[in-house]
Amino acid sequence: MIRLLFIISLFVGSCNGNTSNTKQIDNSQITEHQTQSMSTPPPIPPDSLLLGIQNKVYQAFVASLLSHKSDELDKISKGLSDLYKAKNQNIILYWQGYLQYYASIYYLQQNNKKAAENEADKGLNWLKSIKNKNSEDYALLALLQSFSIQFRTGDAMLISQEINKDIENALAIDSSNLRANYVFASNNFYTPKKYGGGKLVEKYLLKAISLPTQKTPNQYLPSWGKEESYEMLIKYYIQNKKWDLAKQYYEKGIKECPKSYIINQLASQLVGK
Repeated sequence: MIRLLFIISLFVGSCNGNTSNTKQIDNSQITEHQTQSMSTPPPIPPDSLLLGIQNKVYQAFVASLLSHKSDELDKISKGLSDLYKAKNQNIILYWQGYLQYYASIYYLQQNNKKAAENEADKGLNWLKSIKNKNSEDYALLALLQSFSIQFRTGDAMLISQEINKDIENALAIDSSNLRANYVFASNNFYTPKKYGGGKLVEKYLLKAISLPTQKTPNQYLPSWGKEESYEMLIKYYIQNKKWDLAKQYYEKGIKECPKSYIINQLASQLVGK
């Protein structure tokens, strides 16, 4: 399931709807992430580490890859840990899990599989510790579980059952969550055909790309998934030799995500088709 995610990181903000340029943040909107899990949390100051945290994690990931040192990722990890001790908010655990996903990828790129497994385990533990998870929490948990199968191939069947359960929970809580639909499709995309893989990819990716990256623009909350959904949908059509649809959604994807490397790189496969 490993793709060149480090290249994706160089092009953060390539899709319309990204919140990196949002200038005013309403602290009350932070509770949108936690409406299923807790009462109104204490305000987070505007200079918090959580402001634009998704892009901060991406940039730390890229910096770590370029330097071959995990210093930047470790710095944010410590900052999130300290912030959680002070604030004790579920949204912080969410971003800790998100960071560990990329920390695990970083160590895989350094050919340190054991460290990659340990980082993924940290993320899984943080996400699992969230009480009364909401749709975003379940979606990220399922994504990290799916990624972690490579470390526990002997438990693949059991993990797959957990993934399916968590994705179902994510969609049951919020069927209009772009990331929940993307993760469902991604899991189905990578599931072997003999186990039903590929049957629901198109349906859920088409829905994912139709949804907004965020319902309310907010730099504290996740906005990933749209670009990845377009990439996977185009790859799905290419694999099934549905060239007209592949070209149609390539054009749509480039229009919506004009700077996307992962979508642009598929162009060569469509030439002459």
